[in-house]
Amino acid sequence: MAIQSVSHLAVYVRDQAEALAWYRDKFNFAVCDDNSDFMPGFRWLTVAPQAGGWPQLVLMPPMQDGDEARIGGNGFCVLATDDCRGDCEQLRARGVRIVEEPGEVPWGISAVVLDLYGNPYNLVQPPA
Repeated sequence: MAIQSVSHLAVYVRDQAEALAWYRDKFNFAVCDDNSDFMPGFRWLTVAPQAGGWPQLVLMPPMQDGDEARIGGNGFCVLATDDCRGDCEQLRARGVRIVEEPGEVPWGISAVVLDLYGNPYNLVQPPA
């Protein structure tokens, strides 16, 4: 097989501009691609923790019947950090909802936060 990695993950959003502002201002993500010429009537908008980093989140508007129900229904996504507690304090100060406070787990320190639509993100700091 030639599959090497995951490059993009879709996150269904109600409004791309609103979602972009949230991911940029709350998570401090960088815009990787913002292309309205991708195909008529469609904006290809991707963000990641670092410009050009992988995988990228595609901030995807509903495009067909049933997609609206997917908003806020994404599966669990894990975000790596080297300071879970510190990141949670910064996120809390930015108005991000923390649904599981940072705590010790066998794989390090873990917390769960929600994006503006209710999608869960697990912040994980590996053990020292």
